Amino acid sequence: MINKSKTIKLKDGRSLGYIEYGDPKGKPVFFFHGWPGSRYSGKETDLDAKRIGVRVISTDRPGIGLSDFKKDRKLLDWPDDIEELADYLKIKKFSVMGVSGGGPYVAVCAYKIPKRIIKAGIVVGLAPITKKNLEGMSFRGNLGWANYHRFPFLRTLSALNSEILFKYIPFLGQLLAFPTKQDHLAYVEAVNNKVGEESGVKEAFSQGIKGPAEELRIYTDDWEFDLKDIKAKVYLWYGAKDKCVSLNMARYYESRIPGSKLYIDKNGGHLARYKFEDKILKTLVS
Repeated sequence: MINKSKTIKLKDGRSLGYIEYGDPKGKPVFFFHGWPGSRYSGKETDLDAKRIGVRVISTDRPGIGLSDFKKDRKLLDWPDDIEELADYLKIKKFSVMGVSGGGPYVAVCAYKIPKRIIKAGIVVGLAPITKKNLEGMSFRGNLGWANYHRFPFLRTLSALNSEILFKYIPFLGQLLAFPTKQDHLAYVEAVNNKVGEESGVKEAFSQGIKGPAEELRIYTDDWEFDLKDIKAKVYLWYGAKDKCVSLNMARYYESRIPGSKLYIDKNGGHLARYKFEDKILKTLVS
Protein backbone atom coordinates (compact mmCIF):
# COMPACT_ATOMS: atom_id res chain seq x y z
CA MET A 1 0.00 0.00 0.00
CA ILE A 2 1.31 3.43 -0.97
CA ASN A 3 1.99 6.02 1.76
CA LYS A 4 1.70 3.54 4.63
CA SER A 5 4.71 2.67 6.76
CA LYS A 6 5.61 -1.01 6.97
CA THR A 7 8.34 -3.25 8.34
CA ILE A 8 9.81 -6.58 7.34
CA LYS A 9 11.75 -9.00 9.51
CA LEU A 10 15.24 -9.60 8.12
CA LYS A 11 17.10 -12.92 8.30
CA ASP A 12 19.14 -11.76 11.30
CA GLY A 13 15.98 -10.85 13.22
CA ARG A 14 16.11 -7.08 12.75
CA SER A 15 13.15 -5.05 11.55
CA LEU A 16 13.57 -2.87 8.47
CA GLY A 17 11.16 0.03 7.99
CA TYR A 18 10.00 1.39 4.66
CA ILE A 19 7.21 3.31 2.97
CA GLU A 20 6.16 3.58 -0.67
CA TYR A 21 5.40 6.68 -2.71
CA GLY A 22 4.44 7.40 -6.28
CA ASP A 23 2.78 4.90 -8.62
CA PRO A 24 2.31 1.41 -7.08
CA LYS A 25 2.46 -0.11 -10.57
CA GLY A 26 5.42 1.98 -11.70
CA LYS A 27 9.05 1.09 -12.25
CA PRO A 28 10.81 0.53 -8.90
CA VAL A 29 13.33 2.95 -7.41
CA PHE A 30 14.70 2.50 -3.90
CA PHE A 31 15.20 5.85 -2.17
CA PHE A 32 17.95 6.37 0.43
CA HIS A 33 17.50 9.36 2.74
CA GLY A 34 20.15 11.86 3.77
CA TRP A 35 21.50 12.82 7.19
CA PRO A 36 19.51 13.38 9.23
CA GLY A 37 16.57 11.77 7.50
CA SER A 38 14.24 8.78 7.41
CA ARG A 39 11.83 6.89 5.17
CA TYR A 40 9.52 9.93 5.19
CA SER A 41 12.19 11.90 3.33
CA GLY A 42 11.16 9.99 0.22
CA LYS A 43 7.93 11.95 0.14
CA GLU A 44 9.82 14.58 -1.84
CA THR A 45 9.53 12.28 -4.87
CA ASP A 46 5.81 11.53 -4.52
CA LEU A 47 4.19 13.99 -6.93
CA ASP A 48 6.78 13.54 -9.68
CA ALA A 49 6.81 9.77 -9.21
CA LYS A 50 3.02 9.55 -9.62
CA ARG A 51 3.14 11.66 -12.76
CA ILE A 52 6.07 9.80 -14.34
CA GLY A 53 5.06 6.29 -13.29
CA VAL A 54 7.67 5.44 -10.67
CA ARG A 55 7.24 3.23 -7.61
CA VAL A 56 9.45 4.71 -4.89
CA ILE A 57 10.40 2.47 -1.96
CA SER A 58 11.87 4.68 0.76
CA THR A 59 13.75 3.00 3.61
CA ASP A 60 14.91 3.65 7.16
CA ARG A 61 18.51 2.71 7.82
CA PRO A 62 19.41 0.77 11.01
CA GLY A 63 18.71 2.70 14.21
CA ILE A 64 16.48 5.18 12.41
CA GLY A 65 12.68 5.33 12.26
CA LEU A 66 11.25 1.80 12.24
CA SER A 67 14.54 0.00 11.55
CA ASP A 68 16.35 -1.75 14.39
CA PHE A 69 19.85 -0.65 15.35
CA LYS A 70 22.72 -2.87 14.18
CA LYS A 71 25.90 -2.90 16.22
CA ASP A 72 29.24 -2.48 14.41
CA ARG A 73 27.48 -1.86 11.12
CA LYS A 74 29.51 -1.26 7.97
CA LEU A 75 28.58 0.53 4.77
CA LEU A 76 29.02 -2.79 2.94
CA ASP A 77 26.17 -4.31 4.98
CA TRP A 78 23.48 -2.12 3.42
CA PRO A 79 23.08 -3.88 0.04
CA ASP A 80 22.22 -7.09 1.89
CA ASP A 81 19.26 -5.38 3.59
CA ILE A 82 18.09 -3.92 0.28
CA GLU A 83 18.31 -7.29 -1.46
CA GLU A 84 16.18 -8.86 1.27
CA LEU A 85 13.59 -6.10 0.96
CA ALA A 86 13.57 -6.38 -2.84
CA ASP A 87 13.11 -10.15 -2.61
CA TYR A 88 10.27 -9.68 -0.14
CA LEU A 89 8.58 -7.23 -2.53
CA LYS A 90 9.28 -9.62 -5.45
CA ILE A 91 11.33 -7.02 -7.30
CA LYS A 92 14.13 -8.61 -9.34
CA LYS A 93 15.80 -5.50 -10.76
CA PHE A 94 15.52 -1.90 -9.66
CA SER A 95 17.17 1.51 -9.62
CA VAL A 96 18.50 3.25 -6.53
CA MET A 97 18.56 6.94 -5.62
CA GLY A 98 20.25 8.57 -2.64
CA VAL A 99 20.34 12.21 -1.59
CA SER A 100 23.14 13.79 0.46
CA GLY A 101 24.02 11.22 3.15
CA GLY A 102 22.20 8.61 1.08
CA GLY A 103 24.86 8.91 -1.63
CA PRO A 104 27.37 6.47 -0.09
CA TYR A 105 24.60 3.87 0.21
CA VAL A 106 23.87 4.18 -3.50
CA ALA A 107 27.56 3.78 -4.28
CA VAL A 108 27.89 0.61 -2.20
CA CYS A 109 24.80 -0.94 -3.82
CA ALA A 110 26.19 -0.12 -7.26
CA TYR A 111 29.40 -1.85 -6.20
CA LYS A 112 28.07 -4.91 -4.38
CA ILE A 113 24.87 -5.86 -6.23
CA PRO A 114 25.35 -4.49 -9.79
CA LYS A 115 23.38 -7.32 -11.40
CA ARG A 116 20.25 -6.12 -9.63
CA ILE A 117 20.79 -2.42 -10.27
CA ILE A 118 19.32 -0.91 -13.43
CA LYS A 119 20.63 2.60 -12.75
CA ALA A 120 22.03 4.40 -9.71
CA GLY A 121 21.56 8.07 -8.90
CA ILE A 122 23.74 9.96 -6.42
CA VAL A 123 22.13 13.33 -5.74
CA VAL A 124 24.24 15.97 -3.92
CA GLY A 125 25.78 12.91 -2.30
CA LEU A 126 28.46 12.73 0.34
CA ALA A 127 31.74 11.17 -0.85
CA PRO A 128 34.69 9.80 1.14
CA ILE A 129 36.07 12.38 3.53
CA THR A 130 39.35 13.84 2.28
CA LYS A 131 40.94 17.25 2.76
CA LYS A 132 40.29 18.12 -0.88
CA ASN A 133 36.66 16.97 -0.73
CA LEU A 134 35.97 19.22 2.26
CA GLU A 135 37.07 22.35 0.41
CA GLY A 136 34.09 24.54 -0.40
CA MET A 137 31.93 23.35 2.49
CA SER A 138 30.61 25.64 5.21
CA PHE A 139 32.90 26.14 8.22
CA ARG A 140 30.49 24.22 10.45
CA GLY A 141 30.30 21.27 8.08
CA ASN A 142 34.03 21.22 7.41
CA LEU A 143 34.84 21.22 11.12
CA GLY A 144 32.52 18.31 11.81
CA TRP A 145 33.47 16.02 8.93
CA ALA A 146 37.18 16.59 9.49
CA ASN A 147 36.94 15.43 13.10
CA TYR A 148 34.11 12.89 13.47
CA HIS A 149 36.43 9.94 12.92
CA ARG A 150 39.07 11.05 15.44
CA PHE A 151 36.70 12.28 18.13
CA PRO A 152 33.66 10.00 18.61
CA PHE A 153 32.04 12.35 21.13
CA LEU A 154 31.60 14.87 18.30
CA ARG A 155 29.33 12.42 16.48
CA THR A 156 27.07 12.20 19.52
CA LEU A 157 27.19 15.95 20.03
CA SER A 158 26.34 16.64 16.39
CA ALA A 159 23.43 14.19 16.42
CA LEU A 160 22.08 15.71 19.65
CA ASN A 161 22.45 19.22 18.28
CA SER A 162 20.60 18.26 15.09
CA GLU A 163 17.82 16.56 17.04
CA ILE A 164 17.21 19.67 19.14
CA LEU A 165 17.37 22.05 16.19
CA PHE A 166 15.24 20.11 13.74
CA LYS A 167 12.65 18.90 16.26
CA TYR A 168 12.19 22.03 18.31
CA ILE A 169 13.56 24.92 16.23
CA PRO A 170 13.11 23.63 12.66
CA PHE A 171 13.55 26.98 10.95
CA LEU A 172 16.91 27.55 12.64
CA GLY A 173 17.94 24.01 11.82
CA GLN A 174 17.24 24.55 8.15
CA LEU A 175 18.96 27.95 8.24
CA LEU A 176 22.17 26.34 9.50
CA ALA A 177 21.92 23.31 7.24
CA PHE A 178 21.21 25.20 4.02
CA PRO A 179 23.10 28.52 4.16
CA THR A 180 22.74 29.71 0.55
CA LYS A 181 19.99 31.93 -0.84
CA GLN A 182 19.18 29.29 -3.41
CA ASP A 183 18.58 26.74 -0.67
CA HIS A 184 16.40 29.09 1.38
CA LEU A 185 14.12 29.57 -1.63
CA ALA A 186 14.08 25.86 -2.42
CA TYR A 187 13.28 24.98 1.19
CA VAL A 188 10.36 27.42 1.38
CA GLU A 189 8.96 25.97 -1.85
CA ALA A 190 9.49 22.44 -0.55
CA VAL A 191 7.61 23.17 2.68
CA ASN A 192 4.78 24.78 0.74
CA ASN A 193 4.54 21.66 -1.40
CA LYS A 194 4.74 19.42 1.69
CA VAL A 195 7.52 17.28 0.28
CA GLY A 196 8.44 15.68 3.60
CA GLU A 197 11.78 17.26 4.48
CA GLU A 198 10.75 18.30 7.99
CA SER A 199 8.84 15.12 8.94
CA GLY A 200 11.66 13.02 7.52
CA VAL A 201 14.19 14.70 9.79
CA LYS A 202 12.01 14.45 12.90
CA GLU A 203 11.48 10.72 12.36
CA ALA A 204 15.27 10.27 12.13
CA PHE A 205 15.41 10.79 15.90
CA SER A 206 12.36 8.73 16.91
CA GLN A 207 14.71 6.17 18.54
CA GLY A 208 17.04 8.85 19.91
CA ILE A 209 20.45 9.90 18.64
CA LYS A 210 22.27 6.53 18.63
CA GLY A 211 21.37 5.65 15.03
CA PRO A 212 22.14 9.06 13.52
CA ALA A 213 25.44 9.24 15.44
CA GLU A 214 26.39 5.79 14.13
CA GLU A 215 25.80 7.04 10.60
CA LEU A 216 28.49 9.70 11.09
CA ARG A 217 30.95 6.96 12.05
CA ILE A 218 30.12 4.94 8.96
CA TYR A 219 30.51 7.90 6.62
CA THR A 220 33.96 8.70 7.99
CA ASP A 221 35.21 5.10 8.29
CA ASP A 222 37.06 3.38 5.45
CA TRP A 223 34.32 2.32 3.03
CA GLU A 224 36.26 -0.90 2.28
CA PHE A 225 35.63 -0.95 -1.46
CA ASP A 226 37.04 0.85 -4.50
CA LEU A 227 34.74 3.11 -6.50
CA LYS A 228 36.71 2.12 -9.60
CA ASP A 229 35.25 -1.40 -9.28
CA ILE A 230 31.65 -0.21 -9.69
CA LYS A 231 30.03 -1.81 -12.74
CA ALA A 232 26.50 -0.38 -12.49
CA LYS A 233 25.52 2.74 -14.44
CA VAL A 234 25.83 5.75 -12.13
CA TYR A 235 24.45 9.28 -12.57
CA LEU A 236 25.51 12.24 -10.43
CA TRP A 237 23.55 15.44 -9.73
CA TYR A 238 25.09 18.37 -7.80
CA GLY A 239 24.70 22.10 -7.18
CA ALA A 240 27.70 24.35 -7.84
CA LYS A 241 26.84 26.58 -4.86
CA ASP A 242 26.28 23.76 -2.38
CA LYS A 243 27.93 24.47 0.98
CA CYS A 244 26.83 21.19 2.59
CA VAL A 245 28.39 18.82 0.06
CA SER A 246 31.19 20.30 -2.01
CA LEU A 247 31.44 20.10 -5.77
CA ASN A 248 34.80 18.41 -5.19
CA MET A 249 32.83 15.39 -4.00
CA ALA A 250 31.02 15.30 -7.32
CA ARG A 251 34.35 15.40 -9.13
CA TYR A 252 35.69 12.68 -6.85
CA TYR A 253 32.90 10.30 -7.82
CA GLU A 254 33.06 11.25 -11.50
CA SER A 255 36.81 10.64 -11.74
CA ARG A 256 36.59 7.20 -10.12
CA ILE A 257 33.33 5.55 -11.14
CA PRO A 258 33.70 4.17 -14.68
CA GLY A 259 31.24 5.67 -17.15
CA SER A 260 29.51 7.88 -14.59
CA LYS A 261 27.71 11.00 -15.82
CA LEU A 262 27.76 14.27 -13.86
CA TYR A 263 25.10 16.99 -14.06
CA ILE A 264 25.76 20.33 -12.34
CA ASP A 265 23.21 23.05 -11.55
CA LYS A 266 25.37 26.17 -11.82
CA ASN A 267 23.15 28.20 -9.50
CA GLY A 268 21.96 25.40 -7.24
CA GLY A 269 22.71 24.68 -3.60
CA HIS A 270 22.09 21.56 -1.52
CA LEU A 271 18.36 21.62 -2.21
CA ALA A 272 18.78 22.12 -5.94
CA ARG A 273 17.39 18.62 -6.41
CA TYR A 274 13.85 19.87 -5.83
CA LYS A 275 14.08 21.73 -9.14
CA PHE A 276 15.06 18.72 -11.22
CA GLU A 277 13.82 15.72 -9.27
CA ASP A 278 11.50 14.85 -12.14
CA LYS A 279 14.50 14.68 -14.47
CA ILE A 280 16.33 12.46 -12.00
CA LEU A 281 13.45 10.00 -11.79
CA LYS A 282 12.99 9.98 -15.56
CA THR A 283 16.68 9.21 -16.03
CA LEU A 284 16.62 6.37 -13.52
CA VAL A 285 13.66 4.59 -15.10
CA SER A 286 14.25 5.33 -18.79
